[in-house]
Amino acid sequence: MRETGHSSKRRRLARQLRLFPRQFWLLVGGTFFYLLVIGLAFPYTAILIKGRLGVSMAVVGAIMGGTALAGLPLQPLAGSLSDRFGRRAVMIVCAACSGIMYSGLAFVHGLVPVCLFVFCDRALGWPLFLTASNAMVADLVRTRLRPEGYSLVRLMIGAGEVVGPLIAALLLGVGFGLPLLFVLAGAGCFAFLAFTVVALRETRPRAARRVRSTAISEGPAVYGVRDVISIPARRRSRKRRAARAARPGYGRVLADRRFCAFCAISLLPLFIFGQMYSTFPVLLTGYLHVKPAVWGLLMSYSALVIVVTQYPSVRAVRRLDPMYQVALASVLFGCGVGLSAFVPALLPLLVTIAALSLAQALFGPVTSAIVARLAPVAVRGRYMGAWTLVWTAGQGALGPIFGGLLLARLGPHLTYGGIVVMGLAGACLYPLLRTRAGSGRGRLPTKPP
Repeated sequence: MRETGHSSKRRRLARQLRLFPRQFWLLVGGTFFYLLVIGLAFPYTAILIKGRLGVSMAVVGAIMGGTALAGLPLQPLAGSLSDRFGRRAVMIVCAACSGIMYSGLAFVHGLVPVCLFVFCDRALGWPLFLTASNAMVADLVRTRLRPEGYSLVRLMIGAGEVVGPLIAALLLGVGFGLPLLFVLAGAGCFAFLAFTVVALRETRPRAARRVRSTAISEGPAVYGVRDVISIPARRRSRKRRAARAARPGYGRVLADRRFCAFCAISLLPLFIFGQMYSTFPVLLTGYLHVKPAVWGLLMSYSALVIVVTQYPSVRAVRRLDPMYQVALASVLFGCGVGLSAFVPALLPLLVTIAALSLAQALFGPVTSAIVARLAPVAVRGRYMGAWTLVWTAGQGALGPIFGGLLLARLGPHLTYGGIVVMGLAGACLYPLLRTRAGSGRGRLPTKPP
């Protein structure tokens, strides 16, 4: 009986694995390797820069944050290149830039060379990978399976972020120096480049799929009060869709009001997410008197929660409308970060951090699937480039900059009380996009696979 049960489970697992194509699993494995080699060096980037230049942590933060901010205008360009030259070409550039950064930081001295090498990765490395890999998943995976597909990719990102630093700690323990770790990370990025060239194939659609026209007949008018009102409205809607489709490049993206509204609302949870590595550790260590070593353990605990809950959480909420799913993530972001200022540094703090981790596990895959569903095939890369721009702006720039100002001016309780309000506001605004989605391409799938 037990053997029968195990064989049944193996068959179900095999069926689940066959739902995704082989190319997708190659991308998943490559993502894990890429994040693992990055994890060898990235946690020590600030330490290396500080020791190499002999500057304060404020200058180090300005170098890392400023290079990311300077690279924001390049993210739409990455989306255009992804549509024009392909996803694989952008990933090759991404791997090359990451390899140049980590290999270069192992040897260079001086402020200007360090800034240039950091810019290579912060502006042209990781953001390019997000844009290209998100578009590639959308190309490979069926619509109803995209949330689970993105969750598997995010699972590999989290696993790489856990395993890489553990290997780095082991190497440092046996006598390796930081420059050697950066050399290994750079070599690993170039190995990922070779893997991309040899194993991954281009997935960019050769032509946009034809969408069935919902246009009404141009024949004789249909009499009736309801028809007199509805037919002109439908004709105007058809003309607006045709004009939007005719706009080149990012004109089509900016003309998509629903996508722009989605991006604007997403700045609220992304702003909260941006506190994770800026004001949140200051809150815990400075106001809740958590020791720095304990903060490191809390980050490992958070990464472990993400890895464990990544795939199951996405499957658990798959029956909900995607806008409700991302609204739930917004609530968890607000409560997980905001309530941490009001609880003791004991078990309640572990609960709030677990809520924050669960929010991260949901938000990334679900939002990527929503963007992929809203994007026309011909400009899917541009949509992903625009979404990477919004993600980087909210989480990497606006969150740290204005979060720090609010914490300095208002104190922890008012600042983090406002964060709770932001999370709830995002949860209230996301469902409004669902009510405005009518029939056709704008509607997002609600049924499970």
